[in-house]
Amino acid sequence: MISRQNALAAALEIIDRDGLDALSIRRLAAKLGVNGASLYHHFAGKEEILAGTVEFVLAQAHGNREPSGTWREWLPENARNLRRALLAHPELVPVVAGLRRHDLGASLLGAPAGRLLDEGVPVAAVVPMLDALTAFTISSSMQETLDRVTDGELAALAERDAPLARAMAERGLAAGQIFDLVVESILDAIDAAVEQQRARWASVTRSAARRPRAARRPAAG
Repeated sequence: MISRQNALAAALEIIDRDGLDALSIRRLAAKLGVNGASLYHHFAGKEEILAGTVEFVLAQAHGNREPSGTWREWLPENARNLRRALLAHPELVPVVAGLRRHDLGASLLGAPAGRLLDEGVPVAAVVPMLDALTAFTISSSMQETLDRVTDGELAALAERDAPLARAMAERGLAAGQIFDLVVESILDAIDAAVEQQRARWASVTRSAARRPRAARRPAAG
């Protein structure tokens, strides 16, 4: 007998070492030393194994500890944790992107949404914040895995485009620093936009309340 947890850990090892295409029921069963049919006690098929592997990685990234500090502290840290997990397992980034709008969405957004509401964040801002941060983290992680440049590639680029190679070699901000700046900018922008929207609605409501009753009553036909 095998546990679901052990199967997911073994699947992750295969994916990390040999890529997504290397994962199969037969390959995973062989690694675990069991018959392939045994895996169907835990998974309906390969797609469910992939989804479970993503959840396994995210659970490891976030841990069991409750986030501390205010939402402006723990929410960016959640995004950093997700980024670290994706960069540590780059083969899973396309899977996370594909699952984001399905069952994985609840895993990523459910608990943080409740925590934000408990801390008094306007309900209208909760989903835009979480959705924007998740989308940016996934897309930036995907781009970062694609854009990794080795010393040899940088040397080859210098022969073709010396100014660009120099700019890349002497960049003033690392990828992690840029990520943090954009995350803070996203939160600032959404927070401000929602506050402006609430102020506009409050103004409209006050204006409607001040109008004479007769002016608000529809004219008789």
